[in-house]
Amino acid sequence: MAGSCAGVANPDRAFRLVASTTVVGRLLSTVGGVGQNGAMVRAIPDPEGIRTATTLPAAWYASADHHRLELDRVFRRGWVCAGVVDDLPPDGAWRAVRVGGVPVLLVRDRDGVLRAFLNVCRHRGAPLCDEGDVGDGPLLRCPYHSWLYRLDGSLARASGVGEPDGFDPGDHSLTEVGVASWRRTVWVDTSGTAGELSLGSLAAAIDAFPLESFDVVVSERDERPFNWKVLLENYSENYHTPFVHPEIDTTATEDYPMVSDGAVLYAWDRPLRPVDEAQRILHDLLPGEPGWERLATAATTRPYEVGNYLTVWPNLMMNVFPDAALVMWVEPSSPNTTVVERRLYLRPGTAPEVAERIAATHRLVHEQDVDICTRVQRTHDAGLDARGRLATVEERGVFFVHERLRAALA
Repeated sequence: MAGSCAGVANPDRAFRLVASTTVVGRLLSTVGGVGQNGAMVRAIPDPEGIRTATTLPAAWYASADHHRLELDRVFRRGWVCAGVVDDLPPDGAWRAVRVGGVPVLLVRDRDGVLRAFLNVCRHRGAPLCDEGDVGDGPLLRCPYHSWLYRLDGSLARASGVGEPDGFDPGDHSLTEVGVASWRRTVWVDTSGTAGELSLGSLAAAIDAFPLESFDVVVSERDERPFNWKVLLENYSENYHTPFVHPEIDTTATEDYPMVSDGAVLYAWDRPLRPVDEAQRILHDLLPGEPGWERLATAATTRPYEVGNYLTVWPNLMMNVFPDAALVMWVEPSSPNTTVVERRLYLRPGTAPEVAERIAATHRLVHEQDVDICTRVQRTHDAGLDARGRLATVEERGVFFVHERLRAALA
């Protein structure tokens, strides 16, 4: 029953069952060895430091001071996922969003050029519009003193400003910040100093998947009662799946290797006993190696089949399948609350009953994740440090999150 403490009638037998399916199979994926069908499993070296890695202090998930530090160092000094292209304004329009607590305007001019500006009037600092607002027209108007801005950010008119000495409208344009797109996601750099968005070779490993042609079937936005890292850590490991998501557990037949490069952690469902071309690709290759692109056209018979899972630092999570994709990103709203946005996409022409089954499965998994993350946050809010050791195989993704965080805070 959800919410109750789970007892085990025969703990020795329970351990043997888990070890035989989960631990042994996945250790083979890490150290190399022969799988259950005699096929050699690729070895993936330990990330440096994983064998001494520990959990983070509770204060890093609940302290207001630490939250402000993370907003500054993590979310305001580089590229952050700010949404999806589906939500971008059309030509000649704008949308107000929040990125790492910073108010931002996403604006398309009449030629379709996308720009991003701080949502701050250059007169007295009033926001030009509220978060979530959309609008269109040739000018943006500040509601406070009616200063007007063109869609390229330049100041068109400073109503009633008089003749201040040395006042030049060209010096009072909206503050432009970096904006870019990648695989149906939109990224913003509010510092304006991060350079070009480049996510590296692991991000390119999903280039063949036709995400841009998929149809949106689920669009959700919820504020959840946990720190942003709790969900990011949870997404970045599969250790919990047999226990939290038994409905989709495949640990008896698949392991869950992970590799990382730069801002991207890439995990995938790897069959231990491959029987067809797609399974052999998943078994034999690493993401991005020649032949990996053929997974994009593989046949599927169930949700979460031929699964690719990307954590893109600092706040994007993507499930990518031949017939579906889930895009999820987080926006910290307080030390212990997070706005979670999710978009589920399906291949055009998906039968209604199949679409409902896929959507229902993703919905169930997310609800289960929200439940366990909410429970974990209660421990952090109580100031209780677990002082735990990270699992050297199963929690490499959690280690990835922690190492990226430590680097940002250093």
